[in-house]
Amino acid sequence: MSVKLSSPQAFRVVKYLLGHPITYQRQIHRDLGVSIGWINAVVNSLCEAGIARKGKWRRIELEDPYALLDLLSWHRPLRKLLRATVRLELTELSAAEENLRDTCLKAGIDYALTAFSGLSRYLAYYITFPTIHTYAKDPQRLRLLLPKGRGPITVELLVPDYQHILENVKGINGFNVVDPIQVVMDLFCLGSAGRDAATKLYERIRNEQPETA
Repeated sequence: MSVKLSSPQAFRVVKYLLGHPITYQRQIHRDLGVSIGWINAVVNSLCEAGIARKGKWRRIELEDPYALLDLLSWHRPLRKLLRATVRLELTELSAAEENLRDTCLKAGIDYALTAFSGLSRYLAYYITFPTIHTYAKDPQRLRLLLPKGRGPITVELLVPDYQHILENVKGINGFNVVDPIQVVMDLFCLGSAGRDAATKLYERIRNEQPETA
């Protein structure tokens, strides 16, 4: 790849393409404010890799989204964003997520659930995962505030590598959650444990997308 997909502008374009698999350069430019030059660089790189192709009127078609997600996972492994891991005393995942939320609210720390904790807000999934992944604006401070224990549940505190991650959160049943495409990307970037879940959520997103002429 001639473009690093984890660079800020490229990441925004990649995320847009995952959410809009058939689109146009001008549409990306209008919606994101990313320069046409950057969009061209990213799209050309994806076309060279056989992941996307160009059509008439600068139409862009994402042909292999899973190859794109796989490539992104190499450029942006989630472990690189990890700043702290906290083991809790709580034994129920729902209670642990509530404790995390309440601690953040009380301390005024912006947060957003992702990976499996984000997935459960968008899709019923048959595998439970004993780790809560959350972005936090001040992960080191949050680490000090969370009650420690020896229970089976851990919280992995991630630093948001892009400002828009904490700007585009959704409120779902009292929790802050990253948007669905971000959940898909983070699950893939989590590694093999998250890929089946990411695929199921992304297929649902694709099935709900309106057809584009």
